[in-house]
Amino acid sequence: MRKLLTAVLPLSLCLSAPGWALTVADVNIDDTLNIQGIEMPHRGAGIRKKFFMKLYVSSLYNQDSLPAQELMEGKSAAAIQLDIISSMITSEKMTASMEEGFEQSAGDRLPQIQDKVDQFTAAFSEPVQEGDRFRIVSLPEKGVELRKNGKSLVAIEGETFRQVLLGIWLGDDPLDDDLKEAMLGE
Repeated sequence: MRKLLTAVLPLSLCLSAPGWALTVADVNIDDTLNIQGIEMPHRGAGIRKKFFMKLYVSSLYNQDSLPAQELMEGKSAAAIQLDIISSMITSEKMTASMEEGFEQSAGDRLPQIQDKVDQFTAAFSEPVQEGDRFRIVSLPEKGVELRKNGKSLVAIEGETFRQVLLGIWLGDDPLDDDLKEAMLGE
């Protein structure tokens, strides 16, 4: 019996998590996403913290391992996944955090995309709870789509909007420099 367990246990551990690149804060991160037929390998993941509280795990997937600036310029399909790991996150706090991120990332471009920002942040109006998974998908020349737990919430076109949105995490002045580095696998 001992020999059987010795042989089977390692195999079962390997088979128990197929397709996971890693686990961060008890969140299993897929090693690849397939979105509209586009394979996007996992690039990196980190934890968004504020005042020493862990809020969400943010993961980056992209078709090509391009520098952040080229991803923001739309030279490759990309997805940012946000896995909520705190019961302190509410729809109001998520909306406020996204608005703060847009203001910081957009700078003087905010007025020209404000309608799209409002449309995007309105998608966070339904309750947000620990365990929710948001996915922001950016496809070159098609815009972005926000999904929650697999359900599409909003799709928005516009190059400036897409750049500003990705800039929240990947821009020159991101919400969290350490998180940006972790997402880029640096």
